[in-house]
Amino acid sequence: MSEDLLVKAERRSNLGTVDAKRLRASGRVPANIYGLGQPGESVSVCGETVEKLVATRSSVVDIELDGKVAKAVVQEVQWDVFSTSVQHLDLRRVDPDGRATVSVVLELRGEPLGLKDGGTLRQLHKKVSLDCPDYRVPKSIVVRIGGLRIGDSIKASDLQLPEHAKLVTAADEVIVELYDARKAV
Repeated sequence: MSEDLLVKAERRSNLGTVDAKRLRASGRVPANIYGLGQPGESVSVCGETVEKLVATRSSVVDIELDGKVAKAVVQEVQWDVFSTSVQHLDLRRVDPDGRATVSVVLELRGEPLGLKDGGTLRQLHKKVSLDCPDYRVPKSIVVRIGGLRIGDSIKASDLQLPEHAKLVTAADEVIVELYDARKAV
């Protein structure tokens, strides 16, 4: 279906603390799947797959249940008291074709070279609008400003966007600029 981690789930009919402990002892992790207007389901997933999921910090997975694959978002991860092993997962089904137009915060990184020459940094936009899958909304977009010299600017079209996102903000919009305040009288 995609490049997302495939999590194979098995239905579980025995619920409760004792059965959950038995599952964990056998190397599986109890989980719940819900969302998209479908009834919630109690399942178990392989502990090794959960370790991969946690190690990659992935929040989107393909979940396989009864031979059918669906897209899901990791909604919650419950850890043991010492935060060493996952005790339970909550997975929320999402529409793989659902898209949203959202405002995403811009995060400036670096110190412009032109500041040492008397330049002044001006950020004209703090957010940009993106069209992206509604389950893959980025928390922020990093704008690297370290190479800016006096007279340089970064436009919306210069931003490094995630591969699944499309810019809605006008491409020629200036995001940040470095100008000489002494000459801008």
